Amino acid sequence: MKKDRVRHYVRIVRPKNSIMIGIAVIIGIILTDPKQILSIKTVYGFLTGFFISCYSMIVNDIYDIEVDRINNMDRPLAKGEITVKSALAYSISLLFIGLAFAYFTSILNFIIAILFAFISWLYNFSLKKHGIVGNMTVAVSTIVPYLYGNIILSYNNMVGENILSNPILLSPTVCWFSLVSFFAVTGREVIKTISDIEGDKIRGVKSMAICWGKERAAKTGALFFILAVICTLGPYIFREMGTIYLLAVLFPDLLFIYLSYSILKDSSGENALHVKRMALNGMLIGFFSFAIEKLLVIGV
Repeated sequence: MKKDRVRHYVRIVRPKNSIMIGIAVIIGIILTDPKQILSIKTVYGFLTGFFISCYSMIVNDIYDIEVDRINNMDRPLAKGEITVKSALAYSISLLFIGLAFAYFTSILNFIIAILFAFISWLYNFSLKKHGIVGNMTVAVSTIVPYLYGNIILSYNNMVGENILSNPILLSPTVCWFSLVSFFAVTGREVIKTISDIEGDKIRGVKSMAICWGKERAAKTGALFFILAVICTLGPYIFREMGTIYLLAVLFPDLLFIYLSYSILKDSSGENALHVKRMALNGMLIGFFSFAIEKLLVIGV
């Protein structure tokens, strides 16, 4: 019984998703200065991203509990394996743990972590019902970990020092990667609305697929995918990255071009679900395409 209870508390935080957020912070660090990958700040960054993501996943389940009881009864809250009161207390505990690691990194990282948590709550509370605004909010929350990792190394002030006394030096490569991620995730979220029409109607979501129709949502999603592909060329054109990067990013680029063609040809809910899943795989490959050249330079 106790073992089952522990399993429920692990499942509700969607550990795979939360681990990926932690890794996203590390990617931001690698793109800034790969030699710092084994520093204590990298550990703090990973744990901040992980725990705040865990908080966000629980908040999502709390707000979606009624819909999950209809569409996704496998979730611990929907099945009654965890009470809402317990889930809320658990989420707040995880949030404070994440913020504690951010606090001991720097005052600016602490502020960004609070902002990240607030965006996660606001999305679940309200923004997810507002179509493209909600889609872009998800995209913004996806790029925050990369910028967070960059700022861990580029902003050196510790807690208690003047926040204005040290300028923030954003890595051009991190900025390019953030832009690529923003367009790719927005495209995926828009296409996802095609497969989520029934569930979104229950939630009262004014999604693009519901308000504008499947075909227009497909065209919009494909446009964002192509914009993401175009932006992957930026680091090479502006000599931030070299040939290794260009070769590594070729496969995810071709995949996103194919997915754009696929959703334009067939904008059914079934194909939208397929494109959504394949896009996630493309993002994961792209994830490491940006980092591989930096890691090879230091012989990792």
